[in-house]
Amino acid sequence: MNNRPNIVIMGVSCFDGMAGSTRVRNLFTPLVQKRFVTAHNLIYETDNKVPIGKEGVLNDMPFRIIGFKLSNPFSIFGFWSKGMGFLRKSKQRNATNIIYNYNYPDLKNIFFLLYAKMIGYKIVFDIIEDNRFEAHIGFMNKLRIKTSIFLFAVSRWFTSAYVAISDHLYERAMQNAKGRIPVHLIPITVNLGYFSRNGYTADKNNLKIFYGGSFAPKDGLSYLLDAFEEVSRKDSNIKLVLTGLGHPNDVEKIKARIAALPAKERVLFKGFLATDEYYSVLNSCDIFCMTRVNSAFANAGFPFKLGEFLASGKGVIATRVGDVPKYLHHQENALLIKPDSVDEIVQALMTFIDNPAKIGELGAGARKTAEDNFDSDKVSMKLLSIFEAA
Repeated sequence: MNNRPNIVIMGVSCFDGMAGSTRVRNLFTPLVQKRFVTAHNLIYETDNKVPIGKEGVLNDMPFRIIGFKLSNPFSIFGFWSKGMGFLRKSKQRNATNIIYNYNYPDLKNIFFLLYAKMIGYKIVFDIIEDNRFEAHIGFMNKLRIKTSIFLFAVSRWFTSAYVAISDHLYERAMQNAKGRIPVHLIPITVNLGYFSRNGYTADKNNLKIFYGGSFAPKDGLSYLLDAFEEVSRKDSNIKLVLTGLGHPNDVEKIKARIAALPAKERVLFKGFLATDEYYSVLNSCDIFCMTRVNSAFANAGFPFKLGEFLASGKGVIATRVGDVPKYLHHQENALLIKPDSVDEIVQALMTFIDNPAKIGELGAGARKTAEDNFDSDKVSMKLLSIFEAA
């Protein structure tokens, strides 16, 4: 008998991608490598720069990309048939079969979830944002969000457990569960293997500020750019490195803002990077900025990239939103600032620029915070216990 839980991951690619891909990859890679679980990945669409084909095996994980084009409504039938076929094929006899669904039930996945339940899968939802506060862009996205709110409300009747990334979402899941199913808190995760523990010495004449994310309004990048414009007048060498992938409208606005900067040649817009290149760029930087705004959406979740910034062992600047003050303490492991404040971003940046030794001093506390709270090898074991209890 196979005692290992058999997991089908839905809602996100486990390979190159943004924060969602990284969270799931960090949680599952240790479990798969140690043969604690078998895992499969049903992918709707992927952000991969390097083509991986429509199906195959990567990192010991079979995957299938099923796709769906809004321009062709009839493609929904192929989407459903390929997805359900993958669920049937991935199910193992004499094993506990579980759907791990990244985020909420919605129009895109509800038929897969109900079908999986019918053929013997158990379902676990990983809730990483509060969709009641999400911006609605486009009719289809608005419809998806609205229906997900309803489907989540009734999901306790077909779900085995909820996982939440923040205290706010944990409380929301607890209210929704009504004692019927267990709720677990699993915060952000970081693969410490991508970050060296070798000593850090700042080069005052070549400091680089780093931002990674979606360029969405919630991330407060406009405030960071305004702050960089002011700081760049005081330091002629400072550079700003931007990475990520976002909605085209958001990205174009940011690019236009960069083009208007007097020091635009010192803003390095990298865009979306594959995993190895991303970590190479990240590790070459010195000061890391998480400048989320003071919105209901930003306060509900937990910025995933923050774990990686802390793991770098360098200088971290973070706004006091959501769970951030639960783990970060001003002048101990980071510089904490008010959201929506260009002045405080400038002050924090100049603190590191004027005293580069402080980057390493606070960085040591940042690294320890990542090791103690967000190490993916440790956190993944909690996810394993959830699967084993399902």
